Amino acid sequence: MKKKSAATANAIQQAELILKLYELRRETVMREARSYVGGDFLPSELIQIVSAGNRQSSFVLQVYGYWEMVAAFVTSGALDAELLYNTCPEMYFQYAKIQPYLAQFREAMNLPEFLINVEHLIEGSRPGRKRLEAMQKNLAAIAETRSHPPSKQRAKK
Repeated sequence: MKKKSAATANAIQQAELILKLYELRRETVMREARSYVGGDFLPSELIQIVSAGNRQSSFVLQVYGYWEMVAAFVTSGALDAELLYNTCPEMYFQYAKIQPYLAQFREAMNLPEFLINVEHLIEGSRPGRKRLEAMQKNLAAIAETRSHPPSKQRAKK
């Protein structure tokens, strides 16, 4: 009975941590940063954006720093990987967006450990790799849609 009680307490603590992480994502500046990184941010310009030291740089670093912290909770044992997988698909989306440019960024900026916890968490499991692949397909579809803006319909006379 004692073992079940400890497991329940741990599950409750992890649920509380997930809720706290959700609250942090709702903070005003973090929402703005997430909106930029999930939207207009072009990861092909990652080095230039981060090097600029402007508002967009801080947005990029804030969002990816947040997800790196969350992934570190998992790698350190403070948070269950399955619970994170089930509650935070945004991390996979944000990683899918930056992943093709990550090696180049790490080398150019001399930051070999940038997003290393996120990378290990996502690419180190079959479900993570499968979700990453799905997110990459979603990003390709979004890019395709954005490259062909809707044509304006002629106004009827």
